[in-house]
Amino acid sequence: MIRLLLLLILLVMGIQDMKFRAISWYLFPVLAIVLLLLNPSLSLQNCLLNIGFVAFVLVLLTAWFSLKQGSMVNLTRRHLGMGDILFLLCLALFFSPVDFFLFYLFSLLLICMGTGAYLLLRRPANFTIPLAGLQGFVLILLLLASWIWKTAPGNGDFLPDLLSNVYERG
Repeated sequence: MIRLLLLLILLVMGIQDMKFRAISWYLFPVLAIVLLLLNPSLSLQNCLLNIGFVAFVLVLLTAWFSLKQGSMVNLTRRHLGMGDILFLLCLALFFSPVDFFLFYLFSLLLICMGTGAYLLLRRPANFTIPLAGLQGFVLILLLLASWIWKTAPGNGDFLPDLLSNVYERG
């Protein structure tokens, strides 16, 4: 039942982000609680490492855009939505640090490739990327695959184990 609730929350978040470029605030605490319930073995230390990684990425992005613009930049004004940050903080409560980093990297690569293809085909004006929504869709696919191949988050080998199982079973 918890798994179904998680899929429903991620689906609603994805649809909201795609349609409105915003996600209802109340979905984030619900998502965080559901993710914690699905992986109760994750330690506080791992959660703090993941949150530290998110903070590090935000500092790097702020520095990059500030240097590029020549003055201090507030990331949430033009470059990154607050929902994107809150979504990552929720995921920090679910994955081990290795799996969190791999999910972050893998989902960003997939989203960049998909967005690049979309922009080549459509060339829309004033395009923004619904990052949290798309990462939510990637997580849905990842979770479905993990439940089919019976791999579990939290041990640091979740994504490598999943990829290995998918490869071995075709």
